[in-house]
Amino acid sequence: MSRGSIEIPLRDTDEVIELDFDQLPEGDEVISILKQEHTQLHIWIALALEYYKQGKTEEFVKLLEAARIDGNLDYRDHEKDQMTCLDTLAAYYVQQARKEKNKDNKKDLITQATLLYTMADKIIMYDQNHLLGRACFCLLEGDKMDQADAQFHFVLNQSPNNIPALLGKACISFNKKDYRGALAYYKKALRTNPGCPGKRKALSLK
Repeated sequence: MSRGSIEIPLRDTDEVIELDFDQLPEGDEVISILKQEHTQLHIWIALALEYYKQGKTEEFVKLLEAARIDGNLDYRDHEKDQMTCLDTLAAYYVQQARKEKNKDNKKDLITQATLLYTMADKIIMYDQNHLLGRACFCLLEGDKMDQADAQFHFVLNQSPNNIPALLGKACISFNKKDYRGALAYYKKALRTNPGCPGKRKALSLK
């Protein structure tokens, strides 16, 4: 049974190419089609995420790297998709940096993530998801705890029950040895979403 498909409109016609998710071609072939058909950015992103779901991370990265340069932005609200593209790629590099043991490789990944987040800053700086991603990145870097705290705080001012921001504040409080503050944030997160086992485990460690 097919898991779905995506349609790529053919340039200057009413026809489409349909790509079946169960039979996705190589990333380079897809990129060639998307460039040729001047495809809108949101379709690039949807395809990249499908490659990621299938564990094809090399193709995922290729598509997003190409998308940020070649994706068609000629449609309404394309800025949000630009943010999604840059932030998703940055978050992936952050994820890889967490796992990387080689110091030089880790530094390169952090540099790439920094560049992407900085580019996204210039599009919609105060987008909540962007701020959350940036704040988590600051935590990884280690010496930017106050910057991360300010970003989590900004998100909570806009959305007091935002779970990632509550957990971020809890993590910062815990690292500052403010265990009572950390517990308060964890409890609020748990009240907001009582079904999350990860938060229950965190509470049991306090």
